[in-house]
Amino acid sequence: MAVKEPSIIASPNRALALTVGTLLAIWGVLGFFFAGDAGHAFFGDKGGMLWDSFSVNPALAFLWTILAAAFFIVGLGNTIGSRNVNRFVGVVLVVLAVYGFVFSGTSANVFALNTTDNVFNAIVGVVLLLTGLGADRQNIRALRASNA
Repeated sequence: MAVKEPSIIASPNRALALTVGTLLAIWGVLGFFFAGDAGHAFFGDKGGMLWDSFSVNPALAFLWTILAAAFFIVGLGNTIGSRNVNRFVGVVLVVLAVYGFVFSGTSANVFALNTTDNVFNAIVGVVLLLTGLGADRQNIRALRASNA
């Protein structure tokens, strides 16, 4: 008996992937406009201000846009892929937040991260990790059992 892939509404990992993907797509696309305001370097330690709180350079806007694309692909795809990408990107964002806290105010801050960026990346990263680790267990167990 084949088990049907859970819908976006029935799968917390798929729903979160699409939600965070939308958020990062907005941040990323807008970031390109604000990062280019003063001609900031792609990997520069200074960036434009998005909504007067997020510091954004082209590298960070590009990273957010690439992550958004990954979220859209797996969120519209399947639960197991969404769970894996949520875990991976969660780790990436938590590492980025730690990197930002450690190197903020130095020339090593190649993503022009400020405290708001770091808190945003940490919160989203932790939510992604917790969802990737804890949600959809029954859905994934049923999918794997039907494929065996």
